[in-house]
Amino acid sequence: MKQIFTPRWLLTILTGCLFAAYSAYNGFVIIRDLPRGLPLEGIVISAVVALVFATLAVYMWTAGVKGKNHIMFMVVRRISFIIAMLVIIALKLRLVVRAINYIDHTRFYTLLYDAAYFMMLLALMILFVYFVFILNQLPFFPRAGVILPRTAIILLLLGMIGEMILLFAYGIGLEASLLRSAVMQPVFYLGFIGLSLHFLYPIEIAPKQTNDKEATDAPSE
Repeated sequence: MKQIFTPRWLLTILTGCLFAAYSAYNGFVIIRDLPRGLPLEGIVISAVVALVFATLAVYMWTAGVKGKNHIMFMVVRRISFIIAMLVIIALKLRLVVRAINYIDHTRFYTLLYDAAYFMMLLALMILFVYFVFILNQLPFFPRAGVILPRTAIILLLLGMIGEMILLFAYGIGLEASLLRSAVMQPVFYLGFIGLSLHFLYPIEIAPKQTNDKEATDAPSE
């Protein structure tokens, strides 16, 4: 099945590059802040984030690997993706819980902050559920195969817009790092939007296959 230089191939490569860039940034944070006395917790979290996003990048770049000769690799690839998503969800859930517990919710921008992170967390959970329970069973859940990725895309876009409003209208994020807030956060969101489109692809974007076997193999990850 020829998929080189198709829109899906380009989407897959670019999404992998976004994940790789986010991974590299977290590695850069460790190197940059370690001489400044970066706490051990910060080192561990940045290292874990760098590792899981590198895993997502490899997952995207190996999307074309299929066939009976690669069964073990596909199993490892699937398990690695599940673990990476669980770690990311756990880290983002930690941030949401801290925001709910420690932020003054009487101001609009704090509510917007909570809403942006909640929408992002919900989108990640939807993608995880889609991957684990729906993706390989698309013939049985055709509506869910369209609705879930679309919902994730909408939530991610709303979350990214919310964070950009917080940054440019209220200056929230400038105190931490302009690079992180203005560049890497959009990279984070765009990476998962690309992943959502990648999941949506077999249903809405893929060209009709003339070969029945190829049509059967196309949705599987």
